[in-house]
Amino acid sequence: DCTGIEKMPAENEQKEGLEARLEKACENLWWSSEADYPIEVVWQPQVETQAKTMDNWVCHRHLEEEIEKVSLDDFFARVTTPRRWHTDEDKQQVSRLQQLKELLVAELSNIQVYRCGEVEISAYALGFSADAVLTGFQTVIVET
Repeated sequence: DCTGIEKMPAENEQKEGLEARLEKACENLWWSSEADYPIEVVWQPQVETQAKTMDNWVCHRHLEEEIEKVSLDDFFARVTTPRRWHTDEDKQQVSRLQQLKELLVAELSNIQVYRCGEVEISAYALGFSADAVLTGFQTVIVET
């Protein structure tokens, strides 16, 4: 389970700006699968800007689980595709998820998506901000 990851305090206004925009983008936003789970910001200023370090950060939280890497586009494809049966609320979620993806692409480098576990999958979309903060979001996806 990936809940309980502590957020580190922002060290300067630029970080606070991006962190605040991520918090706003994720507020009341959920990832829809066989169950709906909230999307929560990950903010880790003390992680070094190396892909291996990002892998280690995720692996440390999921030592006994299978970890799969997927592209950001593949990860978002299902939840950002409008469907004719979508309600107005669903359409709003699709739009907000697309905006979240665009924010990640605009602000982060070395973006990687991790899917950890089976059935109840802990998912992370992570990258590095311009000032070397490991950031992005985490959620849970249920696939039976």
